[in-house]
Amino acid sequence: MLYLICPVVQLFIQIYLKGEGMALKAGPLPKHYQLTEILRDQILSGEFEANDRFPTEETLCQQYRVSRGTVRRAISTLAQERLLRREQGRGTFVTRAYPQSTFFTLTGFAEDMRQQHRQPSTRLLSAGVIPAPPAVAERLAVAVGEPTLRIVRLRLADDRPVVHETRHLAQELCPHLTTEDLENQSIHWLLTQKYHLPLIRTTHTMEARILSSEEARFLETEPGTAAFFVDRLTYTVHGDSGERPAVWYQALYRGDEYHFKAEFQTAFEDNI
Repeated sequence: MLYLICPVVQLFIQIYLKGEGMALKAGPLPKHYQLTEILRDQILSGEFEANDRFPTEETLCQQYRVSRGTVRRAISTLAQERLLRREQGRGTFVTRAYPQSTFFTLTGFAEDMRQQHRQPSTRLLSAGVIPAPPAVAERLAVAVGEPTLRIVRLRLADDRPVVHETRHLAQELCPHLTTEDLENQSIHWLLTQKYHLPLIRTTHTMEARILSSEEARFLETEPGTAAFFVDRLTYTVHGDSGERPAVWYQALYRGDEYHFKAEFQTAFEDNI
């Protein structure tokens, strides 16, 4: 399983954590997220050698002025990523095993189009509040019928439709989002920068598809055209130590107009 960290989220966390001694701060990011990010950075930067004994829970509690539960949760996350290993009766050690943590970069639509010397634009098709149908309620972990925002947009390149996208999110997370200029502003920027909604991780799936007649009509092309279907669920913080689904994004990309470019950067090479 890949643990995916959106580059914008990484930047947000790095900016948020900046300060003297990388001290943990009060705010929207739970302390175990902050501590995990700090410790991960120390490991990946080479501050520890392979097989070094990692600081004890007590040492980390004192250093960062956090509870033992916060430290244990951070260490558990890093152990799941195979950056640390626990040895019964001996302690916790740094490992050089190939980690599950992989940094994944997927550039945005506007940036992609500009790199191709094409003019990006957005057409807002609809934006409003709807009672959550069962599928939306399940993905967003809300009650059926709870008010949710539904935003449908068409992304164009040189005035040619390329992407048809739909977003759902609980209205309580950002009740004023639909009043914004959603044709000329980034939704991600609005959520994270204007409304200060931290987006901490995402699951991203993609599959090839042949467009149906209805889907082809949305994208103003012929039925049977090759396409990519993207389903993405992004999470935000919830309470002091939890998380909750924030945005459910689904999109159809015309295969004859759009090419995905992704960059994967692993922390370590396999030592086999």
